Amino acid sequence: MEEKHLSHKSQEAVQSIISAITEHLVGRTSPLVVSLDGGSGAGKSTLAAEVASQLGAVVIHYDDFFDATITNDEWDSYTSEQKCRHCMNWQRMRTEALLPMIRGEKAEYHPFSFSSGNGLASYLVTKDPSQVIILEGIYSSRPELSDVVDLTILVDVLPQLRRNRHNIREGTDDVEWHLRWDSAEDYYFSVLRPPSSFDLIVANN
Repeated sequence: MEEKHLSHKSQEAVQSIISAITEHLVGRTSPLVVSLDGGSGAGKSTLAAEVASQLGAVVIHYDDFFDATITNDEWDSYTSEQKCRHCMNWQRMRTEALLPMIRGEKAEYHPFSFSSGNGLASYLVTKDPSQVIILEGIYSSRPELSDVVDLTILVDVLPQLRRNRHNIREGTDDVEWHLRWDSAEDYYFSVLRPPSSFDLIVANN
């Protein structure tokens, strides 16, 4: 993605992220793992792609590890905390993606699929090792990953703007999705990972 396609605010966010990563790379020999977190519609994927193109980093999309084996009825029976803790299979992501790449090895994993019987696509995603690994997606800064994530970044966007972006991306008001997940996102960013707990906050309004 060419930087000229980004808004001025997004360009500023990219440069802030690059500066933070560059600073953390000084004197480092092992790969640097960066979590790029934020609510749905914050523009995380766009920022991650631009940062990766400028730094030669590799991006792991945390959404690839969504637990598609849990039904909508089951999700709706969960509390907001339960949704936060169970929606992503962080153990599989850690074992199949992060740990091999931290060791300097190629990572291979099956991304989630709603249409398969076991919740996994038949094809493999392959990621080559890199000095900078960007784990992109909401819940990517969860406390359980604190021992393998070196730099946590929050993409901060006004809630209504995020919601509008999400709906435009999905091509619908997505009312059912918002009813199911908005409260979980609110819980995550107010209780599990409040903004003050992040190493860096970038605005992308």
